[in-house]
Amino acid sequence: MIDAAIVLAYLAVMLSVGWRSRRQSPESYWVADRRYAAGTVTVSLVATIFGASSTIGIIGLGYSRGLTGAWWSLIGAAALLPFGLLLAGRVRALEVYTLPDILKRAYGNRVAVPAAVLIALAWCGVIAAQMTAGALLLSGVLRLDYSWVLAVVAVVFVLYTYWGGQLSVIRTDSWQFGLFLGGVLVCLVLLYVAAQGAGVSASEGVPAGHLRFPVSQNFGWYDLLVFYPLIVGLPYLAGPDIYSRVRCARDTAAARKAALTAAAVVVPISFLLAALGMLIRARFPEIAAEGALPTAVSELVPAGLAGLILAGFLAAVMSSADTTLISASTILSLNVFGARGNLSRAKELRLTRLALIGVGAAAWAIAGLERGIISALLLGYTVFVGGVVLPTLASFLRGRARVSPRVAMAAVIVGGATAALGAIRGGAPLKVLLGPGDGALLQLLGPRYPAILPVILSLAILVLGTVLTRIVTHARARNRNRLD
Repeated sequence: MIDAAIVLAYLAVMLSVGWRSRRQSPESYWVADRRYAAGTVTVSLVATIFGASSTIGIIGLGYSRGLTGAWWSLIGAAALLPFGLLLAGRVRALEVYTLPDILKRAYGNRVAVPAAVLIALAWCGVIAAQMTAGALLLSGVLRLDYSWVLAVVAVVFVLYTYWGGQLSVIRTDSWQFGLFLGGVLVCLVLLYVAAQGAGVSASEGVPAGHLRFPVSQNFGWYDLLVFYPLIVGLPYLAGPDIYSRVRCARDTAAARKAALTAAAVVVPISFLLAALGMLIRARFPEIAAEGALPTAVSELVPAGLAGLILAGFLAAVMSSADTTLISASTILSLNVFGARGNLSRAKELRLTRLALIGVGAAAWAIAGLERGIISALLLGYTVFVGGVVLPTLASFLRGRARVSPRVAMAAVIVGGATAALGAIRGGAPLKVLLGPGDGALLQLLGPRYPAILPVILSLAILVLGTVLTRIVTHARARNRNRLD
């Protein structure tokens, strides 16, 4: 009972913070007035990264396959390095509100609008993963009905973000991240103490293959060098949630420093989470991987302290959920409903809040159907990467490498549509289109072809389309010269 009271108190505090921040300007709501130093933005970035994928996802991966589970966020740390060195300052310098605003500046609305719709759809899956994580954690430890807990989690997430926007998100990320990290460390200590009390080594009972790194029996070179970099890593280079954090920085230097510092912070935490999953495996060898954390907390942690740890892990989930929720709703309001630019700032802000309710409801519905954290995240990432990431990165190219709006639009539509087909029934429609049997193309792309093919098609369209556009342009110029 005391654990439930602590969790309810935490949720009440978050709602109170959001309520007190409800009266703010559009600039505060969308980008937190762009006034924060590198340290604050760093913590907010790390808190955003370690959401559902860490609380249950990485711990579950550590439980099922060992140290290689850390790659889920280590890949993100690797991607943050080039992002910080090459892109973070440029993203901040653009003074835009959303990722599609960058596409609009480079290609116009005919690219920005379909990309915005695609991002909103993909991010519903990502937000659903955060809601699922919170509901699985609370229902598993507090022994409550999953559906009711999911409803409470979804409503609190939506209301807090609806009232507070980016300003309350970045203000609370620091202490929410502190709660999360404290919960991780306490769980590690309790698992170690429990093992010592039983007279065994803390690592005894961990399968030998779990200690292998960088690859293992269940995580090979294909996953490490192809699938993870493309599907998990690329959203760190061009993701609306990552971009939303650096846009809150006070200047380009703060944005660059925050991204690079966050990359360094992510590395040790990734290994801590994977190690936590391995230790839970040693103590509870016969449970579902994504139930590892709830089981450990409910079985090992005394009442009262369990509530505090639950609040800490729930804080990590909320830090990621609110960022993705406000990003998706801002994109819908500014880049879809307000694409023509004929709305007042006050009306755009109202539309953002209405869109936030719609996105939150859609994510809630998805979470009610899909209880897998990593699977829901991969679904969202696959659609997003297939249609949006490469055209966004191409928008930073200049000179002869610059991509035309027509080519970028084709990459968004073809990549996004292919990714959507790949997400249906394990890629069955895509396999039908590619032909019967396991052809040479499917063998070349590997077992994750439904996720890999959209990225390849998007890249091919960007490269070949740009080359053909240049050839046609030169041919027309030569013809004009001849006529002259």
